[in-house]
Amino acid sequence: MAVTLILAVVSVFYASGFTRLEGRLPGTCTPQPTRALAMGGAILVAEISLASHLARLSHHLLSAHMTQHILLMLIAAPFFVWARPIAYLLGVLPPRMRMHLTQLCNRLGGFRLTESMTRPAFSWAMFCGMVLLWHIPAVYRWAMRAELRHWLMTLSFLGAGLLFWSVVMRPVERRSLDYASCALYVLSAALLTGLPGALIAFARRPLYLGEFHGPMPFGLTALADQQLAGLIMWIPMDLILFAVALALMAAALNRNGRVERSPESITAVSVHPPLDVENAHRA
Repeated sequence: MAVTLILAVVSVFYASGFTRLEGRLPGTCTPQPTRALAMGGAILVAEISLASHLARLSHHLLSAHMTQHILLMLIAAPFFVWARPIAYLLGVLPPRMRMHLTQLCNRLGGFRLTESMTRPAFSWAMFCGMVLLWHIPAVYRWAMRAELRHWLMTLSFLGAGLLFWSVVMRPVERRSLDYASCALYVLSAALLTGLPGALIAFARRPLYLGEFHGPMPFGLTALADQQLAGLIMWIPMDLILFAVALALMAAALNRNGRVERSPESITAVSVHPPLDVENAHRA
């Protein structure tokens, strides 16, 4: 109930700020319908992950828990990044209050901290590190023994996803990685984060026994649930990340093709060879 209430308040604030700032933000922050749709999708996926029957099942099934984390890291997080909610959430405040809040954040080093945390190396390490850390059986069991630890794990997955996708989806004029480098960034993360899922799927004995209490739903055994969880973590995660990496590589090739076909490059390549051919025919 608390999660649903928080998400509802965020939705109302975002809609209010979006309406108030329509066409008034510079550059890439100009409100677009796709950003509003992305915010709606992010809120919906977060609600399903954190406050639906799936969230209740995650206390009993490892596979449901894996599904919850995949939804947060690979769907809700990029939707939130594309929606760029901070500017619109602040848009509900009076202009003077926004100015003072911005100055306070600047003095406290908030913007420098944000820039440091969204550097590619740090974001990649956090994304891969959270997946590897929380799926160590002993660490996972520790997190599941208390509600606060459980929430810490869940929110760390969402936070790591936000950092990761903020690098991938950064506006062109502010990108720290070109498309080809970004494709490698995503592909390497896919290979590393898919490894725990494969190990879990092919394990011959339950590795996470003891986290969940009570009879398991749907007649699943602990080993079958674990194998299903490994497949969910391994295949969908890799498919999504591989698809993104391929799209980035296609964008890199397309960009290189446009550069090679630019008027300057065509002129530079085509001026002299015809003269050489003509002189060869005369000779």
